[in-house]
Amino acid sequence: MVELLTIFALILLNALLSGAEMAVVASRHAKLQAAADRGSRRARAALRLRNDPERFLATVQIFLTLVGAIVGVYGGSSLAAVLTPVVEKVPAFATVAHEVSKVLVVGLITYLSVVVGELIPKSLALRYAEPIATVLARPVQVLEVVARPMVWLLMRSSNLVLRAFHDSTTFVETKLAREDLAAMVSEATTQSGLSPTTRQVFEHALEFSTLKVGDVMVPRRWVVALPKDASVSALKKAMVAAGHRRVPIYEGSIDGIAGYLLRDDVLAVIWDGRPIDLPAMLRPAYFVPESMPADRALRELQARRLHLAVVVDEHGSVQGIVTLEDLLEELVGEIYNERDVETFDAAKKEDDGAWLVQGNLDVRAFTRISGIDLDEPDEARSMGGLVVQLAGGSLPDKGATFAAGNGTTLEAAEVSVRRVRMVRVRQSSS
Repeated sequence: MVELLTIFALILLNALLSGAEMAVVASRHAKLQAAADRGSRRARAALRLRNDPERFLATVQIFLTLVGAIVGVYGGSSLAAVLTPVVEKVPAFATVAHEVSKVLVVGLITYLSVVVGELIPKSLALRYAEPIATVLARPVQVLEVVARPMVWLLMRSSNLVLRAFHDSTTFVETKLAREDLAAMVSEATTQSGLSPTTRQVFEHALEFSTLKVGDVMVPRRWVVALPKDASVSALKKAMVAAGHRRVPIYEGSIDGIAGYLLRDDVLAVIWDGRPIDLPAMLRPAYFVPESMPADRALRELQARRLHLAVVVDEHGSVQGIVTLEDLLEELVGEIYNERDVETFDAAKKEDDGAWLVQGNLDVRAFTRISGIDLDEPDEARSMGGLVVQLAGGSLPDKGATFAAGNGTTLEAAEVSVRRVRMVRVRQSSS
């Protein structure tokens, strides 16, 4: 009886270690941090384990292996000796009672180790991760101190062997790649209540982390900017007729942007009947390099409470502008206002499923509108520019078609003397 209780106690210790391992790994940092901020010492201990997973997982692994070895050795000898006289009473097993006892001991220990020592504690740890992690964190920290010399010795020994393979010991799992996260989001959409719209935002957010400002900006050739001595009629044309709320103002050339005008400021002056003084109404320009990550540009604009930044290259030449709306559209898709009705005509779906697209439509905007992924263009940002790039850098003949990857073909539907005006996009049904 004592032997059985001892083995069961060891299996319970194995369960506590398994539960602690799963609970710390599965616990949410935000919940632990909130509890720690409220003064919970146990939560702080759990956070320390979570933030140093290599030492924590190494300690747990060592003690799990040690407990498993002790259970095996102790159970195989003492418990088998207890069971042998019982088995000998069965006539069929009288001559092999010791061997049968060992088999029974192995089966019993395996069953208890798997069910009690692994499955039950890990299931509970997944459901109650934070409470279990906070309760078991301090005992595990004590084990870390005890196991520190053993961890050092085992890792040094492993690294001596792994050095020949140009590798080293680590107890930390490989970090999730962006593709893994995208697959998890896709799976969550089909297996849980995650809506397709939420999935789209998640996927755009994952892609957003790889973008630079140069990928999102309005290129220089499309920027509506005015000289510092612009007339009132030019202002009206830019702000009222074209509908731009912010207009960059330059001195000499567009590379000399001095600031920008806000339409609300201009309208307030006109409403009050005061003369327009451009230099006095200028708001300072904020410049960002085209190599700046898009997510950082979004944070910078939010922090500075700005809606527009001027994009420059390494030489300080203006390459375009980027607005808060441009950045947000990469996350949530196209944002239209009441004046953007004509924008919907930039890409029309025809009866046969093909898309007829204006040549000046941005490639990324077309992808957001149609859901068709095209090969990433090297230099071209517009659909017409992409066709020219695929044509080897020259204007193609009308009707010429080009493969754009993912089973998609681009047709130069309308070509002028200087550019591709319309593009027809077809995607194979396979």
